[in-house]
Amino acid sequence: MKANFFQAVVDVAEIMKFESWLRFYFLVEEDNTLYMRLSDQAQERIKEAYPHLAPLVEQVKDTAVTYENSVNTVCTFVASSLDGSKYAMGTVNEVFGSPEFQTEMQLFHIWTQAHEDQLDQGFVDFNNWNELFEKWKNSPEVKEHLKSQGNNVKVLRCDNETMH
Repeated sequence: MKANFFQAVVDVAEIMKFESWLRFYFLVEEDNTLYMRLSDQAQERIKEAYPHLAPLVEQVKDTAVTYENSVNTVCTFVASSLDGSKYAMGTVNEVFGSPEFQTEMQLFHIWTQAHEDQLDQGFVDFNNWNELFEKWKNSPEVKEHLKSQGNNVKVLRCDNETMH
């Protein structure tokens, strides 16, 4: 595969991880409903540190969060910010179906679940989250696990209605 495709995998995964990070630290329950609440200071820091991801914050802040609207919002953001602008039309759909992306996201979800208590001890900025994840992902134990699994990864997809 081309280097451009691998960069697309990295870019799509970054957006998905960022949205997970937002939910981890900024989700608040109010009247049995979950909302994405970010302080003005947090929003400013995100705009400075991650200007390419700040528009996603604008879309999710102060909104009620459900699984369905999270998937729709992040998939729409991925498509609108990458497909046809940074990458050729259709690349994002290819990324979502690729084993490289599937493995990356599956590992990320395993890592967040396994390290939830550690991550919950205090705020960890998104760059540090990524560094911790990459260190774990490149550990000998994880590499051995990947070898033993072969290509047996669960396929995660955004449905085609959100990908235009």
